[in-house]
Amino acid sequence: MPEPVDEKARSEDYDSSHKFSADSRTPIPEVITSLDRSEEKKLLWKLDMHVLPTISILYMLAFIDRINIGNAKIQGLDTDLNMTGNQYNVALFIFFIPYILCEVPSNLLLKRIKPSTWLSFIMLCWGLITVFQGVTQSYAGLVACRFFLGLFEAGFVPGKMLEVR
Repeated sequence: MPEPVDEKARSEDYDSSHKFSADSRTPIPEVITSLDRSEEKKLLWKLDMHVLPTISILYMLAFIDRINIGNAKIQGLDTDLNMTGNQYNVALFIFFIPYILCEVPSNLLLKRIKPSTWLSFIMLCWGLITVFQGVTQSYAGLVACRFFLGLFEAGFVPGKMLEVR
């Protein structure tokens, strides 16, 4: 019969034998802690060259996504969807309500869900909603798409800032 394990003693032994990062209880491998300054610079440069171009492209797509409805109006969006009065302005404005309200909750979710999982999910949803916005046939569909676009795009900027940090 195996001996019972004292979890408290086990965790204290683990804590004292491993170095931890400043913001979490995740152990830092010895390989990383033993880098000299020049190796660290090379590693950061390599990481920057792999991560920053992707993030830059995604920021550009987010910006284009936000302003592209103006181009759609020039091409006849308001006549295609039979919009009257201030309906176009409502479609523009509805994006920012969930965008503003959901940035903080999205950051809180990043503490509970792995950033790679959460950011992948919101990017997938963002892409799907963008496609749905392009094929919508009614004003109500456009407003719904703009609302959900703001909802999913809200977590993108804070999430990427956390990832780069």
